Order: sequence, then structure tokens, then C-alpha cells
Amino acid sequence: MVDGSFGEVLTTCEKITWTLRNGEKALTPDKRGVGMLTIHKTAQVEYQPMGVLGAIIPWNYPFHNMLGQVISALYSGNALVLKVQPLCPVGPHRGSAVS
Repeated sequence: MVDGSFGEVLTTCEKITWTLRNGEKALTPDKRGVGMLTIHKTAQVEYQPMGVLGAIIPWNYPFHNMLGQVISALYSGNALVLKVQPLCPVGPHRGSAVS
């Protein structure tokens, strides 16, 4: 219970908090240096949604790994298709799996 609370729930809440505080700044266009040979040019990085993203979530920390992908994808304007690892443990017994 403790590992689940600290390792997953609180970490996920911190990611949501960071994304809400810093997400807009992280996605704003960013001017870049072009070097001496191309000093007559300019460069800028612009972040645009990619559309539909895919993610296969590993078995360890499935809650945080899943919601971490969802938070980032939705905030940046993308859709997300998730697939959970089919051999994900469902309990404390080794060998338990969801198929």
C-alpha cells in the first residue's frame, strides 16, 4: 500500500502539477542559434500535435506509467492509444497474469 501510494499516486499527482505549472512554457516556440556559417538565417522550434500516439505500458507501476502518458499526450493536443502489458501481475502471487 505504501509503495503504491508513494510510487504511483503521489508521483502521478506531481506530474499533473508540474504539467499544469510548466506545460505551456515547455511548449512555446523556442528560438535556436544557427552558428557562424549561417548567421544570415534564423531557426525556431515549434511544437505541434502529432495526432494519435501509441504506448505499450510496462507491468511495473501501471497506474503511473499509464497516466503519465495520458497527461503528456492530452496536454500537448494529441490522442493516445494505450495497450497494457498482457503479463501484468494482478496480485502479490508471482505468476499471476491477466491475459
